[in-house]
Amino acid sequence: MKKSKEFRFPGLLVLGMFFVLNATAQQGPGRGFQMTEEDIKQRVETTAKTIKMDDDQHKKALSAEMEFYNKMQIERQKMMNAGGPPSDREAMRAKMMEMRDERNARYEEILTPEQYKQFIDMQEQRMREMREQRQQMNQEGEGSQERPARGRGRG
Repeated sequence: MKKSKEFRFPGLLVLGMFFVLNATAQQGPGRGFQMTEEDIKQRVETTAKTIKMDDDQHKKALSAEMEFYNKMQIERQKMMNAGGPPSDREAMRAKMMEMRDERNARYEEILTPEQYKQFIDMQEQRMREMREQRQQMNQEGEGSQERPARGRGRG
């Protein structure tokens, strides 16, 4: 009876590790953070306050963002159904840029010229921050691979 109890804990540990690794593997490369509808609503809310949108502009901006979000989800799904990252990254990037330009054109119709300039400035700032975070993550990833292996114990 004692042997079965001794076996149970390591067995459960291995099983738990399997589930964690499986969940992590399903995310796959290039499938990092994805925004949710709630994130989109929060971003529009923040943008509306920052550039002082009225209620009508806010509703139209939310509609434009949700349309953009839904189109992006469809494109992502197409990419995943094709078996992972697209073979033609440039074509995918061009499609995303086209969709972003369409969204920005909608914002240009919704906002005053001054608000639109602020919106574009906010977008550019967000892109700079994302680029910096990506570079920092890449540098940290490279650094962790170069660390010398540590032995057990203190000495």
